Amino acid sequence: MRSIAFFALLFGVPAYAQIPRGDSTFAHTAAPFIDQHTMVVVRVDVSRVDLDTVLKLAAALLGDGEEVGDAVPAVRAWVTEFTKKGGKDLFFTYGAADFPHLPCLIAPAPDDASRKALSELLLTLFKESNKDADSAILHGCVCVGTKEALATAKARKPVVRPDLTESLEAGKEGVAQLAFAMSAQAKKIHEQVAPTLPTDLGGGSVHKITRGLKWMALTVGAGKSMPAKWITEAASPDAAQDLKAIEAYAQQAILSQILKSDVESDAAFRRRVTNLIDHHRTRLDGNRLTAEWEFATALLEAVKLPEGPPAERMRSANNLKQLLLALHSHHDTHDHWPADSRDKDGKPLLSWRVHILPYIEQENLYRQFKLNEPWDSEHNKKLIPLMPKVLRSPRQADSLKDRTTYLAPLGPGFIWDDPNGVRMSKITDGLSNTIALVEADDDRAVIWTKPEDITIDRKNPTAGLLGHYGEAFHVGIADGSVRFVKKSIDPTVLWALFTRAGGEIAEFPK
Repeated sequence: MRSIAFFALLFGVPAYAQIPRGDSTFAHTAAPFIDQHTMVVVRVDVSRVDLDTVLKLAAALLGDGEEVGDAVPAVRAWVTEFTKKGGKDLFFTYGAADFPHLPCLIAPAPDDASRKALSELLLTLFKESNKDADSAILHGCVCVGTKEALATAKARKPVVRPDLTESLEAGKEGVAQLAFAMSAQAKKIHEQVAPTLPTDLGGGSVHKITRGLKWMALTVGAGKSMPAKWITEAASPDAAQDLKAIEAYAQQAILSQILKSDVESDAAFRRRVTNLIDHHRTRLDGNRLTAEWEFATALLEAVKLPEGPPAERMRSANNLKQLLLALHSHHDTHDHWPADSRDKDGKPLLSWRVHILPYIEQENLYRQFKLNEPWDSEHNKKLIPLMPKVLRSPRQADSLKDRTTYLAPLGPGFIWDDPNGVRMSKITDGLSNTIALVEADDDRAVIWTKPEDITIDRKNPTAGLLGHYGEAFHVGIADGSVRFVKKSIDPTVLWALFTRAGGEIAEFPK
């Protein structure tokens, strides 16, 4: 997952730079993959990316734990192989026709030999997490993705899109680019389904965007500072003023998602975001709004928390987030939360942790288990020493090599009280107000494959949870977030946060 996250940053951090003009080689290459529904084109010139800067940003955003360090050599090796095999650009397009699947990853290739080599290399990005990934040669490019995504790409009927062409032409010297223009159908749907902008974007009529915005281009240039531009082309000067206000709201919302720390006060966070936005140099020239800043310099400064959590806490929180993501992925696939497996007589066999292995990139390990046998059968107990790193808290003792302190809280009315796995719809107290996982003390650690967790004491609900940090403890929330809860929390409130359908009015302390 860390490797995939780095590649996401390879596209998500520098993937805002500029594509050559409409009559250029890349514009010609991308044209067959753009249709009437396309809204986004993302391209990165892998051969020109300052990999050291990208990896530094990745470490800052994802945490500097052991897992991040493990992924760095793999990313470097992959990029080297990509360029050695004739690769230069990577791009994708996305629109309504692609939803809900991830788009194909596309690499122009100069000849048959490079196409074959690049196809095999790109498949390594997909195969570990998606066994159904495949490749195809379309319009002289290597396309890799799910079977559904490839079918969509093959069926695409290209059309000329002047709005996207103008967006692509807005820059031509950068390392990469994200070009955005709403399709006519998308504008119509938004006006009918969501006529009012959300409060996060300032509210008001959606016409400010659907009729006021022509296109946007987010670009990042070469160099360690990654000089960036966010260019917005409006339909009129008045529309440009409206879009300027909306962009300010959008920046706040996006940075809140990326940078907010669970230990930072709201006031301190607002100051940090304001300082980051103040790095922008914004100018309005007629219909065009342009903001410029040094992306890498500003972001690295922004992620420095003056009083941030220790590295071990950050790593533990990241572990919990990965486990929560796996719970959601299991639910998306099976329509219910994971649960301990049982035999026909109801006796527990294997922990829910075994059944989320395919969703934490451990499909091969999962296939080795005999699911109809208990955790301590002659066969299954041989797999106990293979506990994935994500299940190990950085605070637990070295001697607990095959045990985990990331446990499911057990109690009446809790998320885990359904032996068949609860459905999201049954969490009626709200996902953001219901605890799904906890980080427990070492003396509560369990063998990771064993169907055993921690029972919460209603009179003393913090019992067994304070051993790692003393004054507080980590909890994973059903919405996918992680909280660091102080031991001073009201026991009644904490118990209410453990229940999923108690009907109590309970929120986490600010």
